[in-house]
Amino acid sequence: MQTHINQEIELKTELSNPFSYSIFPILILIIIIFLLILILFIRKKKKDAKKKIVIITPNEKDKNAIKNFYIEKINELLVNIQKNIISNREAYQSLSKLIRMFIYEMTNIKVQNYTLGDIKNINIPILYELVKEYYSPEFSRESKGDIISSIEKTRKVMEVWK
Repeated sequence: MQTHINQEIELKTELSNPFSYSIFPILILIIIIFLLILILFIRKKKKDAKKKIVIITPNEKDKNAIKNFYIEKINELLVNIQKNIISNREAYQSLSKLIRMFIYEMTNIKVQNYTLGDIKNINIPILYELVKEYYSPEFSRESKGDIISSIEKTRKVMEVWK
């Protein structure tokens, strides 16, 4: 025979009170998050301030010094051509660099990085015409341009630049 033991298991479940949190850790966490957001905001503002392009045009004295410097460089280039120290192609490349750097220093527009199409779009027609004149002799294997004439045009542009 089997004996059955009847046992009643009584399960009692008591609900416990909701957790009670101290307010200080929550406040500290909120303050830390606020400070982190504030720091990120300040860093972004500093970065944005560095990215802003400030166009500073040289004063009249500086303009004359810049003109004199680049005209002197063009004169040196002419002497190197006359002495056959550099080829016409190298001269056109140097001339292109000189006019681009001249324009950059006078206007703070980074034309030294621009293509011919980019130069056309910035609306400096004289620069566009000069660079267009340089393009073929500058990039072809055999230069077929009149480098002396190009140097004179470039010099005149620098002399009359305002």
